[in-house]
Amino acid sequence: MALVRTLVCQRTFSSVRRKASFQAPLVFDYRFTYKRRRDSVGSRCFASSFNEDFSKEHQDVVITYLTDVEGDKAYLDRYVQNSKVLQFCEASEDFPYDQCISFKSDNSMLIYGGDVWDKGGFDLYVIRQLLDLKRRYPNRVQMIMGNRDIVKLRILQELGVMNTEKLPEHPGLLWLKGTGRVGDPDSSPPPKEPVERLKWILSQTMGSPQAFEHRLNELQSENKNLNITDMDVVRSYQLSCHPQGELGQYLSKANLVIKLGPILVVHGSLPLTEDAIVNAAKKGQESVWDDLTFCMPWILPGESAKENYGVTSIDEWLEALNQFGRDRVQNWKDEIKSIEEGKPFDPNVWAYKAGYHNGPTYSALIQYGMGMKLNRKQNPTVVYNSFTPKGMPHKFFPNAEGEYLKCTKEFFDRAQIQLVLAGHKPQGDMPNPIRVDSSAWVLCCDTSYSGDTIWYDDNNVTAKEAMRTNSGQGKASSFRGDVAVSEVLLELGAFGSMLKSVKYHGVMSDGTEYETINLLDHGENSMIGQVAPDHLVPSEKESPHQGRWWLKSVFSDGSHLFYAGEGFNVWNFVSKPPP
Repeated sequence: MALVRTLVCQRTFSSVRRKASFQAPLVFDYRFTYKRRRDSVGSRCFASSFNEDFSKEHQDVVITYLTDVEGDKAYLDRYVQNSKVLQFCEASEDFPYDQCISFKSDNSMLIYGGDVWDKGGFDLYVIRQLLDLKRRYPNRVQMIMGNRDIVKLRILQELGVMNTEKLPEHPGLLWLKGTGRVGDPDSSPPPKEPVERLKWILSQTMGSPQAFEHRLNELQSENKNLNITDMDVVRSYQLSCHPQGELGQYLSKANLVIKLGPILVVHGSLPLTEDAIVNAAKKGQESVWDDLTFCMPWILPGESAKENYGVTSIDEWLEALNQFGRDRVQNWKDEIKSIEEGKPFDPNVWAYKAGYHNGPTYSALIQYGMGMKLNRKQNPTVVYNSFTPKGMPHKFFPNAEGEYLKCTKEFFDRAQIQLVLAGHKPQGDMPNPIRVDSSAWVLCCDTSYSGDTIWYDDNNVTAKEAMRTNSGQGKASSFRGDVAVSEVLLELGAFGSMLKSVKYHGVMSDGTEYETINLLDHGENSMIGQVAPDHLVPSEKESPHQGRWWLKSVFSDGSHLFYAGEGFNVWNFVSKPPP
């Protein structure tokens, strides 16, 4: 089906592909919708219907899991080229690039784990490729809302829609109050000119300091014969972050959580917080999961998950979570439509007061994508929380925070899952496994800082034999570098009844190719996904982070890959165990 384009300004643009039948690839020159059959699953918790598009002759389903591309075209291309599930094929005339992504076989699917934009320099390319694949294979492509995706709901709230006479009033940001910085409500209001307002939003409030320049360069690369201006970048964001634009379409088709049989996919982690554990004990609950009110923070104070919403089980909570996401995205669409029909902007922008109940109704979803609540305590969200909040899975260390591990095991049991897939927090140049028990795993898969991974040498002979060097970031716009790539492959039995295999393969930051064996084959005595024994790694005193090491993988030659994390710093250490 061809794209349906409605021109919204007079300026015209030539095609990236220079095809006579195609015109205007720039997002700010048109809004597009795909006129194809609707996804029968929509944005619902994805479960029993995923076999709908698969041929009956295929008993097993192979899933490729990709997350946190963040606009990195080079990485997305490298991922597809190295994939055992995906491939590039020639695109149709109605697609703005020569190649589009497709599947190699009929029994496979893609799960994208969130965070589409911001750092890699080609936001539009990445999101268009994902949306195009979703359009052609609606049930075989599933997507998660990441924090960088959700926060873009603020763009039109603070920048305005196209063709409005002036910028919306913006009183400033709550978290800048008293700092004296631009955006401090008490002393320095946000910029009142569109270009400077957008630069400020992206660089100072969304953690995307190069995003404006990246978008300008991407638009220029798609239209080499035109002089792209800063205002063109503003228009591009106004349209791409519109409900009918690319980001709007992504949010409409994405979930906050996906459950596929024994697999659970979130962007960050479980919504388990220290406050939740403590409060459950104070109330005399046998389990923190007996009352799910704490992990529905968008409901009004005094409301109960059970009494007001009938949520008594993990599965019911998962559906309530996705319903919350769907409702708030629809609220956003309705609000933008009303503004385009003449309704004035709500001056009470979410960023001024924050919280779940301030600003337009859809602002509750923005708050859900944040790490902290108004009281500065941890937000019980699956989007921003992390299994490795300080760089390491400290809460899974022996004798560290046993209650957290106990609650995690209870969640796995109640949800009847074997694996949680997560992104959000960088883990070095390879996915990081966390063993929950002998048959249950967490796999953290954000490798977006691969180009900064440090290969550690403790100056002993064993380490020197395996010494490696990071190839660095090279010409990459993001922190992944030009070399590293990792693909997670999952094999599900018929109708998602059983998880049969969890493997990952790719290239590490030193250029070494790797492929793991099935994670599920590691027996109870395996050390993978746990704190490393002291005799196999440098001492805490000698280690660069002054702490313990974690065993990531065992290679075919018997050598072990250990990692240590501190903040966004990650060290790799390779050694062979003594004979």
